[in-house]
Amino acid sequence: MKTLEEAFRGSSQSTPYASAIKVNVCGVGPVISYKNAGGEKRQSTVIGFADNTMAVKGVLYDSAKLHLMKEGQTVMLLNVILKNDVGKSIVMTNRSKVLKTGPMEVPASLIQRGKDIACPPPAAEVNIKTVQTSPVKTLVTLRGQVVSEEIERSVRVNGEDTPVRTIKVKDASGSCGGTCLYNDEKSVSTTSRTNIEEVDTPVIHRRVSFIGFEWLEENLASLTADDANGEYEEFKISSEALAHYLECQLHEVESVLLCKLPLTAEITARENEIIEIKN
Repeated sequence: MKTLEEAFRGSSQSTPYASAIKVNVCGVGPVISYKNAGGEKRQSTVIGFADNTMAVKGVLYDSAKLHLMKEGQTVMLLNVILKNDVGKSIVMTNRSKVLKTGPMEVPASLIQRGKDIACPPPAAEVNIKTVQTSPVKTLVTLRGQVVSEEIERSVRVNGEDTPVRTIKVKDASGSCGGTCLYNDEKSVSTTSRTNIEEVDTPVIHRRVSFIGFEWLEENLASLTADDANGEYEEFKISSEALAHYLECQLHEVESVLLCKLPLTAEITARENEIIEIKN
């Protein structure tokens, strides 16, 4: 029986392989749903395989065999397709066989490599300002606040109508759009493999320039800030906090504020609500 390295050494770009291959299941990725060229719904799963010579990506198109792919299990694969074009991979279809078999020794480094193939570790977390200078198609992790969103629309992806929503995400370093590209700005796109998690909004500390305000309620104002990117961000603040900052009485807040605008201040805020403001 050939090892993975030996099997791939003699294969061309896409080769049916009838002989048995013994591998360890290092990791199992999520089930991905899609439609084929005929519009039929299909599913696929990425499996990380390894033996004592190498780790390799497996793609399972027959979900009925998924229960045999348990992490740490050793299996025998028959009637698969070896792909050796852009990277090496083992394709398993409904004609393939997956058999349980006895254990095999696999180096821990190759098991980890196989696990990373199936379940890649999260991309490095970067601030949004870094995205503007990152190479196109770089995988990144962003943490920011959704500050605007557009109405959902439908686009054709692989011949299928797919709902798309464009959002703008902002952190302390800057902002960027998601899905669409406007005015040569860098944008980020999500796919079926993207994880979106709701996290606690961080407290920000910034120096901002306020150019105007409006009253939202009797005791709640909205201060509009102007930044270097030409964006106008709004921050809520209570009239009591404004009076304390301006060193005036509550009934004097508006008149004193009008005299001081535009003004620059250091703010501490969360979800665009000012917690503290000072010179």
